[in-house]
Amino acid sequence: MAVGSNRMFGGVGASLLVVGAFSPLLVFPRLLDMYSTGAIASASSPFLSVLGLAGLAGLILFMVAMKGFSIDYKDSGIFNNALYGVLSSIIVAVLAVGLTVVVVLMNFSSFIQTLNPVPQPTDIFQSVIGYVVPIMPVISLAGLAQALFTMRAFNLLAAKSEVRLFRTAGWALVAGSLLAIVLASVGALLFFTASLPASIVLTVPIIGTMVSYLAWVFAAKAFFDVKEPTAQTLPASPARQVKYCAHCGAENLPDAVFCTRCGKNL
Repeated sequence: MAVGSNRMFGGVGASLLVVGAFSPLLVFPRLLDMYSTGAIASASSPFLSVLGLAGLAGLILFMVAMKGFSIDYKDSGIFNNALYGVLSSIIVAVLAVGLTVVVVLMNFSSFIQTLNPVPQPTDIFQSVIGYVVPIMPVISLAGLAQALFTMRAFNLLAAKSEVRLFRTAGWALVAGSLLAIVLASVGALLFFTASLPASIVLTVPIIGTMVSYLAWVFAAKAFFDVKEPTAQTLPASPARQVKYCAHCGAENLPDAVFCTRCGKNL
């Protein structure tokens, strides 16, 4: 695949990832309103669905571009590290759900006592949120793996394409993840000391998330800045070594003893 096509796929993909980032940011206020007022509101809409699909399409285009660049620059680490980053994000999502279920089950008796004799969906939601807050630092820490893998992929791509902005995007991803870890830890501590309610604590890590998505703005610009490589910048293909038969002129492998065509000693 041509570098120009990969550049376009990567730039559009990173841009769509930024667009898709607004989906959870728009859903979150509805969940907080449900927590504080007890009013059940739908967290989905056609607009939010479009944003979610845009993010998914952006991820696919991004991976296609990274695969193409790994072939163009003959460096499998570009695609492999990007793939490890995606797999890490999936693991983080599974970990988040799994930890929430485990924490609720471990505190099942006290969880039931907080509900009314006839629990309402909002009561269950508010109770679950209280158990989610303590595990937020763990989830944020696991998300750092995704940022580190993606940063490694961007660093390799920066070295091959000579676009330094890829390094900036990678460091911004890691900085956003570290910021999310710190804010989640501080928020959980304030929650334990009853200084902040759960509804406020849940909004704190969003700042780190916004920094991480700012990194994809840098990545989109970096993709569009990639230039078509010249003969000097493309990795040189190794010269083919052959041994010619002195009798019939056929090509043979360098370590061949007998000619594959005439069978005579080389």
